[in-house]
Amino acid sequence: MSTQFITNSKGEKTAVIIPINEYEDLVHQHHLKLELSDEYKKMIDNMLQQETNGLAQYVSLNDIKSGFLI
Repeated sequence: MSTQFITNSKGEKTAVIIPINEYEDLVHQHHLKLELSDEYKKMIDNMLQQETNGLAQYVSLNDIKSGFLI
């Protein structure tokens, strides 16, 4: 499956459909490389909650570091 774009009546791109493996790679890259905005963290938490029945949630790198640093 290739990347697909959804356009409005003016031909402007309004959304994108990507293969799930590409989506998962993007989410993983964001977790590794970026400190995410609170809004984005909430979005990821909501996705994880739906996919894992509430058994997983986003934890920032700083939260993890603070658990190890004395």
